[in-house]
Amino acid sequence: MVNTVSQLTSGTRAAGRQHHLFGIVAALLVGLAIAWPVHAQDKSKGKRVAMLQTLATHPYVATTTNSFKARAERYGMEVTVFTAIFDAALQAQQMDDAIARKFDLIAVMAAHESAVVPAMARAKAAGIPVIMVNNTPKAGAEEFYVTFVGQDQVAMGRATGESVLKALKASGRDGGRVALITGALQQGLGPHRVAGFREAMKANPKVQIVAVEDGKWQTALSEKIAGQLYARYAASGGLDAVYGMADNQAIAAIRAAEAAGISVGSKPKQLIVVGSNCLKEGIDAIKSEKLHSSVTQIPTDLGVKTADTVNDYFNGKKLPKQVLLPTELITKANVARWAQKCSY
Repeated sequence: MVNTVSQLTSGTRAAGRQHHLFGIVAALLVGLAIAWPVHAQDKSKGKRVAMLQTLATHPYVATTTNSFKARAERYGMEVTVFTAIFDAALQAQQMDDAIARKFDLIAVMAAHESAVVPAMARAKAAGIPVIMVNNTPKAGAEEFYVTFVGQDQVAMGRATGESVLKALKASGRDGGRVALITGALQQGLGPHRVAGFREAMKANPKVQIVAVEDGKWQTALSEKIAGQLYARYAASGGLDAVYGMADNQAIAAIRAAEAAGISVGSKPKQLIVVGSNCLKEGIDAIKSEKLHSSVTQIPTDLGVKTADTVNDYFNGKKLPKQVLLPTELITKANVARWAQKCSY
């Protein structure tokens, strides 16, 4: 019996030692599994990134930039921001400065879709990767940048155009005259949305685009343009709809309409106004039924996604040529869901 107990005790101790050994090995394997990803994700630390943006005073651009900077710094990157205020020559100089200072990567929100290309080519020649943010350069320049992070601008314009057609039909109009007050057309982003909008209009040839005016994303300029458009078409029955390419421009169009004594809304004979780049003022106007619709384009999401993409690049991940963020039409039916994200 004693021998049996002794054998059992020895067996238990051996099993315990074996179990302990397995535990140590397992712990080491888990430790390695945890350590490897952490090490792999550590390559962004200390990397110097130049962020070239366009209009620092616009809330969308400012929020995108701030979100990018905050996220990138969490990865350990050092971010320097340059602002061009739509000055293509200045942005080219800033690109050359970033190249001369040997930044590890340049993220660009292009001020001009064509003028930015030579500077991008110089960055590539210097071995500095370029990531495009929000708006792409002209077609044919794909070799000069790693990837584009943003939305499908044509799809955004198409969704807005479809919204206008539905609103016109719902208000009892078989056709109508529509004016577009756009963002800066030189960027390329604006023309892409215009193209999508025109594509949607093909569904009803009786709806005519009678004016496309460049409001350069600016509120005051857009309000001035809207007032001029209302005066121009007043004698011939007025406009049926206005597309303010960003919500601040759409709100400017609404203010100008109210100053001119024009009723705004989605009812028969009212001026239908639509926007995009959802802003808080746009959300509020949708709730009050003055703005018919907007389109999601969340700057916090864009800034974070861009920083994540830059981090992926530094850590050796293969990137697609486009990193597209989803968009969705905002109307009174779903405005509550987007109120928080669009208020920045």
